[in-house]
Parts: sequence; C-alpha cells; structure tokens
Amino acid sequence: MRRRRNPLPLIVVGLFVILVIIILSRCMFGPSAPTGSPEEVIQSFYEYEQEGDFGDSWKLFHSEMKKRFKKSDYIQTKNHVFLGHMGVNTFDVKIGELKELDQWTFKGDGPTLKDVWSAPITMTFNSQFGLMTINQTCYVALEEGNWKVLWDYNY
Repeated sequence: MRRRRNPLPLIVVGLFVILVIIILSRCMFGPSAPTGSPEEVIQSFYEYEQEGDFGDSWKLFHSEMKKRFKKSDYIQTKNHVFLGHMGVNTFDVKIGELKELDQWTFKGDGPTLKDVWSAPITMTFNSQFGLMTINQTCYVALEEGNWKVLWDYNY
C-alpha cells in the first residue's frame, strides 16, 4: 500500500518563492530609484535642442517650466527665433561640471526644490549674424522619480 504525502509543505515553499520574487522585482524595478542621471537628462535635452526636436526637449522640462511655456508656444518660438531669425540649423553645446545644490528656488515666489543639480551650459551658434555664444545655467530636479530640466528666472 502506498502512503500519500501531505501537500502542505510543498504549497508553503511555493508561496514563499512567489513572495520572494514579488519583493525582489519591486525592489529592482520599483519607482523609488530615479531614472537616468542629472547629466544624462541635460545631455538628452540639449541633443534634442541641437536636432531642432523642441517637442521632445520640452518633455524633459520640470512641471514649473511647463507652466511657463506651453508646448506649442515653446516649439514655435524656438523654431522662429533660432531657425528663422538667426538662420541656425544646429549649434555646439558644452556642458560644464555638475554641482549638487542643497536647495534651489524656482523664480522669486516659486517652490523651493531639493535634490537639485546645476551645470553651466555654453551654446555656440554659427548664425547669419556671425558666431554667437549663449551661456546659461541649467538645473535638474527630481520630480516623481525623474530628473527634469529647469532654467533660472531669478533676475
């Protein structure tokens, strides 16, 4: 006569393995870790700008910047000024050394942000008006787990 085994230990082990898999997958793929790095986001932003892809560069803006520029207005103004008036097809970009900031305030009355990095940006344009250089500080801040681009309007 054959004796039947109790299936309970096998069920408990199976449930334990499934629980461990769920916990590990949440730790590895959960929304807690920021995507990319501040430098990668700045690099991507200015690569889109160089290509004239102002729609995709706009997507990398922080929500505070999106309040300042509607997407269609941003695309139209960038195309109009840089491509239209200046006669620029592309430009060179140099991204300086990133610096971590304890906090940063967007505009005089805007929100104070933590987890902010800044980098000096030098854009060189070969335009119909000659060689032109624009120096700007670019900021990136964490927003909902993603690094987003900001510009300084505290002047």
